[in-house]
Amino acid sequence: MRLRFLFVGLVLFLVLVTGFAQEAATAPVKPPSQPLPLENQASQEESKARIQLMKALDAELQARAAERNSPPADPRVTAANAAPPGSMQYKGLQGDYWGGFFGTFITFFTSLLVLGTWWTTNKNDNKTKTYQVFTEMLRTHEDIVSSMRIGDAVGREAIALILSEFSFIYKATQSHVPGYGVWSMHDRLDIAYTYMYYGPQLQTQRILSSYDPVLLKLIGDAVTAKQQRNARSIGSRHRQRLFKGHQNRISHYFRNLFSAYKFIDSSDLSESEKQDLGKVLRAKLSNYEQALLLLNVMSNLGKPWKTAGLLDFYEPIKNVPRNFFSFDEQNFDLKIEFPDIDFEWAPKPTLGKKVRWFEKIFSSHKACFNRA
Repeated sequence: MRLRFLFVGLVLFLVLVTGFAQEAATAPVKPPSQPLPLENQASQEESKARIQLMKALDAELQARAAERNSPPADPRVTAANAAPPGSMQYKGLQGDYWGGFFGTFITFFTSLLVLGTWWTTNKNDNKTKTYQVFTEMLRTHEDIVSSMRIGDAVGREAIALILSEFSFIYKATQSHVPGYGVWSMHDRLDIAYTYMYYGPQLQTQRILSSYDPVLLKLIGDAVTAKQQRNARSIGSRHRQRLFKGHQNRISHYFRNLFSAYKFIDSSDLSESEKQDLGKVLRAKLSNYEQALLLLNVMSNLGKPWKTAGLLDFYEPIKNVPRNFFSFDEQNFDLKIEFPDIDFEWAPKPTLGKKVRWFEKIFSSHKACFNRA
């Protein structure tokens, strides 16, 4: 800062000195009446040379100060102004300008293309991983079903025996507690399924603690008596293993099935792709499996199927025949219990194509809202 002030002061001083010198040089000089001596003439010429030197120095200082205070000139603009139109230099400058202009847009769109390619590739990779995990779950499902064994009954035959056991316990509730004043149809179904699942154990009494314990004891005694009669029978081996609970057989089955539907529902697939995978999984379920799942959903043990919205959206019990159950034909109706399920035997509405399409979209959004 001090050097700047010193420089400015020096410039002002030189300007003043130069101004005085110019005034002195331009002042009218009276011609001498007498010729000057040679020494005086030499001194005057020397003074004029000094004045001219001071002017040149002052001009140079002013030019340097102007260059220092003015912004640097753009060499391209200078060259463009200097280059005449139509010359190679002018065309080269224009090519550099338009190349930089369009190159920016090309770089931008190339970046977008690379980003879109990465996003598509990542989406396809996630979809492939989803299908791989889903295939492994299907394989696990088949392994679980094949490993079910009740005496001589293996696989889906064992599930048929479990359903027959449930039917017996439900009818036991009707014979020991007749009428529907104390227990409704849903209460009897919950009690029968819980006894079938856990067997006549103390745990069953605790789970069903909301019901009358005296009446529950009657059902437990009936189940125990049936178990003892089967143990003394000489018939097939599978009867000797009934009425002891099937938690060890079907707990893993329902856990894997629920996880499979939950995995599909939480994936990044579209709604139509999710429903397609749900159809594939439903095609793996036999009528006995879907019927067992239906009873599980109606009991207190299967509430997560409804709260998660999986039942209405994927319809895993769609293929259960209308007259499949016979434990309470007067009070149990599939369409009344599951009005949102489009059973394959249910009559289709005779509406226009557009109205049916709107109804399907509305049902899909309703199922999505329930799952949320």
